[in-house]
Amino acid sequence: MRVVVTVLLVIMMVLSLMLSLDESAMNLHNEAFERSVVAFGLAKGLNAVISLIQGTELSFTPVGIGLNFSIGEVLDPLNDMVERFSWVMLFASVSLGVQKLILILSSKLFLHVALFISISLSLFLIWKHKVANQSYMVLSFRILFFILLLRFSAIIFVYSSELLYNSLLYEDYKSSSAVLQTTKSKFEEIQNKNKEITQFKKESQWYEVDIGSKYQNLKSHLNIQQQLDALKQNIEEASINIINLITIFIVQSLIMPLLFLWFFIISVKWIFRVRVNEVKINALLNKSIVSV
Repeated sequence: MRVVVTVLLVIMMVLSLMLSLDESAMNLHNEAFERSVVAFGLAKGLNAVISLIQGTELSFTPVGIGLNFSIGEVLDPLNDMVERFSWVMLFASVSLGVQKLILILSSKLFLHVALFISISLSLFLIWKHKVANQSYMVLSFRILFFILLLRFSAIIFVYSSELLYNSLLYEDYKSSSAVLQTTKSKFEEIQNKNKEITQFKKESQWYEVDIGSKYQNLKSHLNIQQQLDALKQNIEEASINIINLITIFIVQSLIMPLLFLWFFIISVKWIFRVRVNEVKINALLNKSIVSV
């Protein structure tokens, strides 16, 4: 029994000293943080383009075709959802930043030293043939388990979160991000046409414009309206994909950290509150000593 425990403790010590384990966990976390930042930037960019389109159309109200009202009616619900999505992404980025801080603390030298001392003390008490008081050994193992929890819990959380993302969320994230990027590009095309129309209207205020030019101006307005009508289905699809992205990042940046915190608290309580039968431990050690 002592040999098995000794081997396990040595393995824990070796794993704790492996810098590649910390580097790999940090790389995985950086990828998750980068995903949240990219999604946040996409949301703010989409929000800015929609706001520009709505603001630009206000100058066309005197034309008398009701274009401004129809654009606001189509884009306002999507714009509100994008704003809420940007807040979720901001929270996700902050949450991942806090997780990164915890991950950095778990790899600090003082925790390595504390774990080395704790494992060494536990091994000494295990192999000591005469232990005056088993409570010292129990206390040393409680401290050891607590330090192990501090050392490896953040790493385990990063790997489990990445496993969840790759197995369940990756495809939804890619497809939803692609749809939003496509929607943003189409809105940018509309905004560019709005700029051309705005420039034309400014020039027409200073020069006399014939009937054909006025017709082309009105036609340009109607073309924009037709494009917006064509985008209604795309806007609905974009809304669905925004909800998908919100779900993904809430799971990764809220639900998973809360589960991790719950697991950490429950584990700490179990370590320091679990009752240990010192008589059985003593008997087990005496049996091991006799066998030696």
